[in-house]
Order: sequence, then structure tokens, then C-alpha cells
Amino acid sequence: MGNKKKTHSELETIRKKSPEQLRQAALEDPDAQPVPREMFARAVPWGSIKPNIIKKKDVHMFLDEDVIAFFKEETGGKRGYQTMINNVLRQYMEHRKQT
Repeated sequence: MGNKKKTHSELETIRKKSPEQLRQAALEDPDAQPVPREMFARAVPWGSIKPNIIKKKDVHMFLDEDVIAFFKEETGGKRGYQTMINNVLRQYMEHRKQT
């Protein structure tokens, strides 16, 4: 409950600031710097890359516990072990296509 009150208090403080004060605060924040024009020049419209994204399908399967443990350990116990399993399966698939 304490966090909710703190968040409300922070929002009220922000709402009291003028647009110029908010802009200045953003410029002073190292994580909120303006995007350079060069970055926009290299930007690619989303529509041009979206069709190239491989769609994923939700599949439920049973894997051995030691296999799951291995991949989780490979990712340091963090998220991404399923992606790693997918990448291993993709490498196998590509190898089989070549033979």
C-alpha cells in the first residue's frame, strides 16, 4: 500500500510542473536523451520487416527434466531457455535440409 501512495505523490509532483520543467528534467536524465537525426535516417518502417518475422506457434510438449534443467542452466536461470531450445531445433532442421 505504501508504494501506491508514493506513486500517487510522484504523479502529483509531475503534474504540477510546467512543460518546460518536464522537458528540462528529461534532458537531465541520462536514460531519456533525444534521438539523433542519424538514427531516424537509418530507421526501417515496421511494415517492411513485419512480414519477414517468423511466426511462432504455441506448442505443449513433454521434455525430460534434465534437458530443461540443462537449457535453463545455459541461460543462467533467466528467461530465454525456450528460445535456446528453439534455436537448437532450428539448427538441426537446417542441417537436415542440407543432407
